[in-house]
Amino acid sequence: MASYFLRSKHISRGKGARVTRAAAYRAGERICDQRTSEVYDHSDRTDVVCKEVVLPSALEGKPDMTWTQDRAVLWNAAEHAGARRNSRLARELLVLLPPELNPAQRAGLVRGFSRELADKYRCAVDMTVHSPRPGADARNHHAHLLMTVREVGPDGMGPRTSLELGGYERRERGLGPTKADYLAIRERWAELTNYALQRAGLAARVDHRSYLSQGINREPTPTIPEKVFYAERGSGAGSPAGDAIRARHRERLEARANGQGELERVIGRQKRQLHDEALRDLREKSGGPGKTRWASLTRDERNALRREEYRTRRAIERQDSEAEARRREASRRRYHESFSADPEAVRERRRRYRQLHADEINRKQREYRRTRSAELNLRRRELRRLNSLEQSRGGGDYQRTRAARSTVLQATSQSPTPEESARAWLADGKRHAAEMSAERAAADWSLARGRGNPPERDGAEGPAADSSLQGGSGKDARGDAQDDDARQVKTRRDHDLER
Repeated sequence: MASYFLRSKHISRGKGARVTRAAAYRAGERICDQRTSEVYDHSDRTDVVCKEVVLPSALEGKPDMTWTQDRAVLWNAAEHAGARRNSRLARELLVLLPPELNPAQRAGLVRGFSRELADKYRCAVDMTVHSPRPGADARNHHAHLLMTVREVGPDGMGPRTSLELGGYERRERGLGPTKADYLAIRERWAELTNYALQRAGLAARVDHRSYLSQGINREPTPTIPEKVFYAERGSGAGSPAGDAIRARHRERLEARANGQGELERVIGRQKRQLHDEALRDLREKSGGPGKTRWASLTRDERNALRREEYRTRRAIERQDSEAEARRREASRRRYHESFSADPEAVRERRRRYRQLHADEINRKQREYRRTRSAELNLRRRELRRLNSLEQSRGGGDYQRTRAARSTVLQATSQSPTPEESARAWLADGKRHAAEMSAERAAADWSLARGRGNPPERDGAEGPAADSSLQGGSGKDARGDAQDDDARQVKTRRDHDLER
């Protein structure tokens, strides 16, 4: 028996919906959302009987309108046309098809209805006809009609259609309330359905009016919301929301049996109860912190949230020094393994990263130098002193100098006290006096300045030492410039001091 059903709803970003996902699911296709880079693949569906994008008759078949026939292009354009995070992206009409008609007749009925909607509102209508799935009701032949909320043209998405205008804009154009258009759509679907049944030679008819308007004293079948219905079907048991809907329905049935007055009293009480519950939920929602739906965010906004979450997590992880050291060691091991496998690829990634993030790298380096300038200056002074000591000794004890340099590199930002500095200076002087005689010091000094040959290890004085002590007799032609170069201390970068 044919029955009437038509429901209209919006595909809204504010409710977490995406029209690309809705179109891919209804048409059984694979669509990539260019706004979020997510891919929705429903190409394995087998219950899609017919699918087609219907355009206004004036634009049908034009070469510059071929972009609308690709669902990925059409609905990505609709996604980008809605700039707000709560934008309405499409309007969906869900209609129930008479099971008495054959597939071709049902497809023709939906196609004719879609063409009238496209002509009236100058929009694109993506129609898909679905057959019943295995295990479902065999009469559940239905169709989804996705209407663009904006007019389509050769240049893309245009202004909003008259069906999506607000009350003030509709009054300015003399259109009246939106409810009148919705009731007209319901009536037109009933007329087209009855006409299709008549052409098929069937006596069944449908009526879009309510039981009250038809003069039928019968309680309508309660409508269970989709989320509640699928949750109950998945769990195999009832739910609090579904049980409450069915309890109100039973209460109305009992009241209808007791007369019209009792029915009106029960309906009024149920309406007040639902109104109070809605107000209570609204107060609870408005009192708590606002939450933005993930689906309503752009790619840049999502990446910004991910970065903020990463910084927060890293701040918590750094509080555990042992775990932080283990993470750093594991990171170094992974890096060295990847470098050993393909060093050139690692170098290329580093070069590319430095090119793309040059401003950020420079900003972090400037901030690091500004916040740790005292520690860096202390390390520079200690390194210059050690390098000068090593250079003046002509090499000296390499292991001892290396150990001293490592001690400086591992020092923290705490500066030594004056007493510690004085004790270290005295100890260094005693050690220097015990290890090196005056003749050896003079010979090494002369060697560093390039004025003589290294003396004999037995401590005998040679002509080079005599000439260097006399001041000027062994002076060569290299000049004071090379003297400064010989005393110049090797410079180091700030970030090298960390290693």
